[in-house]
Amino acid sequence: MNETNAPSKKEVPFIEILKRAGQIVWQNKFLVWFGFLMALGSPGSLNISNSKEWNKESDVIRNFIETHWQLFFTVVLALLVLSIFLFLLALLGKAGLVRSVSLVIQNKKTSFREGWKTGKKYLWNLFKLSLIFFFAILIIVLVLSIPVIFLAIKGSWISTILVGLLAIAIFIPLAFILALTNIFAEFYTILSNLKVWSAIELGYNLLVKNIKNSLIFSFLMFAVNMIASIVFLFISIITFLVLAPSGILFYNLNKIVFGIFMSLAVLLTLVILFSISSLLLAYKTTAWTLFFYEIASTKTGEVEKVSEEEKSEKGIAAATEKA
Repeated sequence: MNETNAPSKKEVPFIEILKRAGQIVWQNKFLVWFGFLMALGSPGSLNISNSKEWNKESDVIRNFIETHWQLFFTVVLALLVLSIFLFLLALLGKAGLVRSVSLVIQNKKTSFREGWKTGKKYLWNLFKLSLIFFFAILIIVLVLSIPVIFLAIKGSWISTILVGLLAIAIFIPLAFILALTNIFAEFYTILSNLKVWSAIELGYNLLVKNIKNSLIFSFLMFAVNMIASIVFLFISIITFLVLAPSGILFYNLNKIVFGIFMSLAVLLTLVILFSISSLLLAYKTTAWTLFFYEIASTKTGEVEKVSEEEKSEKGIAAATEKA
């Protein structure tokens, strides 16, 4: 790490960071398991049908919900609990991975068990960080949406479009700032063991001082995502070309065998998807950790000052309680 907190003047070796991240993941393959935990908690996407039968299907669904509302409520509640559990696993995986990479950088021994153990210490603060930034994004969306909705209700469509475009133009940079502040705040939380608001403040200050480098690295990570998507698409096409003839053959022979074949094909697709996602998340998080180490220092005077202030606050609070 740097010993000064003026890293913005230093040239960041972006290519070296990307290479080093690959080497670390390759030499410490247990990091991919942390990537797997992160993949489990990553948000997915749902595609809604636009067919003409949608109205009929929606009526059937509505009737089913009205008739079996207890079952529907139970399923929704179970899915919500499962989603929260997987999200917490993802946060734990991120904390364990970052701590493990930090130890690897310092040439110290580590393992999945050690990363899991230390990662649990930061789970609650990471969860609070996520809630804060989620509600921040939600408030921004609501505030920007109000004038657009108001104009749409009045029927002023030209004004609605113009104001909508302006809202998007405002939202994109704000979302970018919040996203990177969140990333840096997570690193300060995990690596410096700071309180949530202190980590957010330092994360924002770090972003302001390194906005150019952060933009460049974000675009590099976007390029990595695109490459991973192309690789996954290529593997999917190859898999389809291999399995399709066999599927047609099994379909003509026996429906039960075809059902088993389709189940195995879906399972294989999921294995491929999660393998690529786990590897990608492990690599990206490792790269972000190296980038953070390059532009910031958890041992700088600023961090030590904040830590001392937090300790003083705890001491004052304890003295007040005794009094």
